[in-house]
Amino acid sequence: MNHNLVFNIIGTLGALLILLGFYRTSIGRWTSKSFWYELDNVVGPGLLIAYQLHLHAIISVMLNVIWAIVAFRGLTSFAERYAHSRRNKTLPPS
Repeated sequence: MNHNLVFNIIGTLGALLILLGFYRTSIGRWTSKSFWYELDNVVGPGLLIAYQLHLHAIISVMLNVIWAIVAFRGLTSFAERYAHSRRNKTLPPS
């Protein structure tokens, strides 16, 4: 398979993940705090970063690195909320 074609596919998948996350949130299927939304917003920019590095598009890389960091923070926040809710459900009543 052509080297450029592989990177074009990677970039397209990254963009689609971001757009699908945005679409699903816009139609109310997901919330902006949902795990899947945050996952789309970590993986999508990650794929775009690979594509943009291939193109030497450093400004776009910086934007997507920041996007992925913010989304990763959202994932850790989701994990913290999930762990907190699990702890509260398993504690015996006082």
